[in-house]
Amino acid sequence: MMTTTKNKLITKYRARIREGAISNAKKQLALKGITAGELTPDELEILVYDEELKLRGRLKNYSLAALIAVLTLGNF
Repeated sequence: MMTTTKNKLITKYRARIREGAISNAKKQLALKGITAGELTPDELEILVYDEELKLRGRLKNYSLAALIAVLTLGNF
């Protein structure tokens, strides 16, 4: 029961990260004036993967900052 719930949450988390990465990749392409059709599927996948890494890094930083804030406010 716990493992299925855990797997569902992980799957949902990964899907949300992927969606955000795709959105960010589209924005990057638009800023550069490139259409998705101009790139190969491998190049698109690399671009999306890089955006996924950036999103995960930001989420880790936000989580750490939130943890520090909670611990700091807990002392008052």
